[in-house]
Amino acid sequence: MDEEEQLPAWRSAPPSVLAVIVSRRGERWLPQTLASLARLDHLPTRWIAVDVESDDDTRTLLSDALGAQHVISSGSPDAGFGESVRRAVEAAPRTDWIWLLHDDAIADPGALTALLDEATSADDIAVVGPKIREWPSLRRLLEVGRTITGTAALETGLEPGEPDAGQHDWPRDVLAVSTAGMLVRRDVWDELGGLDPALPLFFDDIDFGWRVARAGYRTRTAPAAVLFHAEAASRRTRRRRPAAGERRRAAVYTMLANATGPRFWWRSVRLFVGTILRMLGFLIVKDTRAASGELAALREVFAKPGLMRRARAQRAQTARASSRDIAHLFPSAWLPYQHGWDVLVESIRAAVRPEAVQTLGRRSSTLDLIDEEIVVEDGDPWWRRYPWATTVLVLTVLALLAGRGLWTGAVASPVLPPSPDSVTDWWRDLFTRATDATGLGSAGWPAPYLPVLATVGLLVAFAPGLLSWALIVFAVPLAALTAHRFGRTITDRRAARIVWAVGYGLLTAASGAVAQGRLGTVVALILAPVLANAIAQVIVLPSWTRAAQVGLWLAVVSAFAPAAFLIAVLAIAGLLVVARLRPPRELLVGVAAAALVAGPAWWRRVIDPADWWWEAGISRGVKASVLELVSGSGGGPGSAPWALAAGVLVLGLLALVPRATRFEVSLAWWIALSGLLVAAIGSFVPAVAGPAGTSAWSGLGAAIWLAGLGTAALLAVGEVARWGRKAVIAGIVVAVIFPLGVGAWWVVRGTADPLSGAVTPTIPAYLADQGRTTLVIDGSLADGVTIDVVQGAGPHLGQEAVKPSPERRDRFASTVTSLLATSSAKDVEELSRFGIDAIYLPDADASIAQGISAAPGLLPAGSDRPGSRVWTLDAEVAAEAPEAAAWRPYAVGGWLAAWAALAIAAVPGRRSPDEEETP
Repeated sequence: MDEEEQLPAWRSAPPSVLAVIVSRRGERWLPQTLASLARLDHLPTRWIAVDVESDDDTRTLLSDALGAQHVISSGSPDAGFGESVRRAVEAAPRTDWIWLLHDDAIADPGALTALLDEATSADDIAVVGPKIREWPSLRRLLEVGRTITGTAALETGLEPGEPDAGQHDWPRDVLAVSTAGMLVRRDVWDELGGLDPALPLFFDDIDFGWRVARAGYRTRTAPAAVLFHAEAASRRTRRRRPAAGERRRAAVYTMLANATGPRFWWRSVRLFVGTILRMLGFLIVKDTRAASGELAALREVFAKPGLMRRARAQRAQTARASSRDIAHLFPSAWLPYQHGWDVLVESIRAAVRPEAVQTLGRRSSTLDLIDEEIVVEDGDPWWRRYPWATTVLVLTVLALLAGRGLWTGAVASPVLPPSPDSVTDWWRDLFTRATDATGLGSAGWPAPYLPVLATVGLLVAFAPGLLSWALIVFAVPLAALTAHRFGRTITDRRAARIVWAVGYGLLTAASGAVAQGRLGTVVALILAPVLANAIAQVIVLPSWTRAAQVGLWLAVVSAFAPAAFLIAVLAIAGLLVVARLRPPRELLVGVAAAALVAGPAWWRRVIDPADWWWEAGISRGVKASVLELVSGSGGGPGSAPWALAAGVLVLGLLALVPRATRFEVSLAWWIALSGLLVAAIGSFVPAVAGPAGTSAWSGLGAAIWLAGLGTAALLAVGEVARWGRKAVIAGIVVAVIFPLGVGAWWVVRGTADPLSGAVTPTIPAYLADQGRTTLVIDGSLADGVTIDVVQGAGPHLGQEAVKPSPERRDRFASTVTSLLATSSAKDVEELSRFGIDAIYLPDADASIAQGISAAPGLLPAGSDRPGSRVWTLDAEVAAEAPEAAAWRPYAVGGWLAAWAALAIAAVPGRRSPDEEETP
């Protein structure tokens, strides 16, 4: 067969083609557009150009290229693309095909030929579109056909920035093609009435292709036909700006106008609710133009039922195919949510990524992020090419090894109550007016951190224990991650930054917070670098959004560990004094906002300063020595040996020597001293619970002290590197002592003591199972006793912070004291009024046990623990249940609204997305 016989049949008798160019002040692109049309290897039969918003330069260019007789006016500067094409088609003699063109698109010489090749390949093909690539890059794909999702979003099936490598070079059926380069049969155009005038700018191509498919015709892509599009409107290079919401209105109109049967009502509800949610989302990101656009779309579509009724009736007249027949032309129903997930992931990455900001003498930018992923040598193993990713992976594996015995997905300890069975329990705790979970009963305010737990816990609603488990078990890699991101604003020396970040992450273990289950310290140390970065940004580049970010992060950290607020205020004040800076009002507002949203339970610390050291969990005291505090430890079980921190102390002192970095180092030292001061004060504060002679937990301040010294060393590392080879080698040896030593100690010792993966009741199991309210008395009359009240198995996380009123607590303590002194029936009766129906001595002191046994109304009971004693009350228990005022749940709602408002204010603003091309 020779070459001529292989040519398409139309080559011997070419069909007539009318080329319609719609130009809206396109003098910038028309010279190249018109030149490309002149180079076509097959020219249209007739040309006609429509000049919208007449401009002398534009009209001259069109007239010179096509002839004045082929240029007409749209008649109105507001005429849409469809109306302009209608005028052109009516003004020109009838042809077989109509070729629609934009003024900012260059056609490949073989474009029309390839379009006709595909268009004439079957009788039921009515519309054909080219492969569209970006102009001026010429390689990036813009689209090869288009469709619409169930949420009324345009879908091209391409990845953002996808290059053209021939991966889409086969003709296929699609729902629609862009009007830029669309070739359409004239008879089908007339049958369907052309483009809908109700869609002057957007989605007219999707609507037309949908009507073509419903009429029983096919729309095809012809990848051999190539068009290069400048996307003038998307790049904001066209003078006319579409009205807010114009694209969304067109999308919703298109979806509903072409919906059939019950689908119309389902899509109406879905799009109405979806548009409302989109509007709220845009308001959250402060994109008021986009939010008003969503509102305008609702008004324009749903407030005009007559317009929608007429549009659906017109489409029904030409419809011959069912929705099922054309279902393959639409994307999967899950695609919009997949895109939403991708956007969410990218937004989270952007949120935790530090912005370009001058801080501590250096500027950080997104180039630093790219630097982290630079491939050094193609032949190098991946762990050398991606050292930080490798480090995080190693830390994660080590965290699992250290957490052996804690793989049940739940953790508890003497200071960490177990999590509830469902996140709904946390929400119930927020709004309840009274709780007896703390034993004595209380109408106190919920824990300051409970709104955060309840909100984040929604991610693991039916297993909220996973939240505290993940924070405790993976505390080291999580803290290292946030530290490393902050470290990018401090130094560009990768190796030093990685060592510093690993050391900071290991502070969570070395301080004893992980092994003891000190959730407040763990959360504070994980978020401290994020807070530090936010404070630095608002000092250098003040803005109200950055102020809200400072307020939000400080509120979260302070809610879990109130002492962090004291450290932050001291550190900020010192930084401003040392740097001789006037505090920006945005920073002051941010700090005030954090204190405001922390809530009433947090505010009471002003009245009772000892509560500043009561973190999330039970405030059980420890005995911390001076060496332990100076070495970054809070004391108690699970704290690393103090000698391992000696290297950090030495490096922190040496960092003060170089004169060039002394200012930055002094700032880090002030932060360190702020932490040490708060830790030292805390060591003199009596613990709320625990053995006599113990003090409040000061591990957070001690850890911040050591972290500040490590940061000082990191700031000076560049200058110290100039001291010579021997000094550098010695510095490296000293620097790695802490991460290597603590890391080895952490993995060998593990984190499962006293932390446990199983919840062990503090009272005999049968008392917990019966839900009794048990008075626990520990100690002796000679050395002093401690008392506690346990309801059932004890409180879950979040309930332990709800304290009974001081009057009720003092009255109860007096009753217990009287019981131990006199053992009278009156004391037993008084205990019953507090709801006590059992007494438990874990390590029964003989004198105490003898006195209790002598009290009337107490019956001895068995115990499953050697050396312990149990008594139950013989009298009927009639507990006095304190209850908060009726307005309390509404006040809690206002408190949660304040949290939400601060979180929304902290979201970075967003500009409206560039509107799609405006032909």
